[in-house]
Amino acid sequence: MPFKLHLIIISCIIVAVLLAWQFLHNTSSGLSDNAPAKSAYSLSVTHASWGLNCRNIAINNDAAPHDAFVSKGEANNKLHEDNVLGTVARLCNGNMKCDIMVDEATLGADPSPDCGNKVLEVEYRCFSYDRPWNVKTATGTLSLHCEQPAK
Repeated sequence: MPFKLHLIIISCIIVAVLLAWQFLHNTSSGLSDNAPAKSAYSLSVTHASWGLNCRNIAINNDAAPHDAFVSKGEANNKLHEDNVLGTVARLCNGNMKCDIMVDEATLGADPSPDCGNKVLEVEYRCFSYDRPWNVKTATGTLSLHCEQPAK
């Protein structure tokens, strides 16, 4: 067989496979024309801590700074890594953008009432092999966002 004929046959097979894949992909996805497609670029919160910067603040004048975290009351037991991970993950995971108010109404019980400048620190990714993004704030709103790269 001549080379051109082989090339035409292989090209037809490739086009047929491509069309079949597109047809099967569109019918099996179950998405209507009105429903937006889920993006591969969405938030996945990996760490979220509130008030870790308050670990060394003393509860009273008689306590040494390192004693504030060790055993001075129930509030200090809340000062641990990822103390608000569940809350932030529920608010943000799967979204392209998420705004988190830094307050008790959003994050839950105050982990350190004696500390006036608690910092909310969040680490997130936009897709599984993305590098982690770290953001933090002590007041207002913390914004997380994933932007899909331009095509």
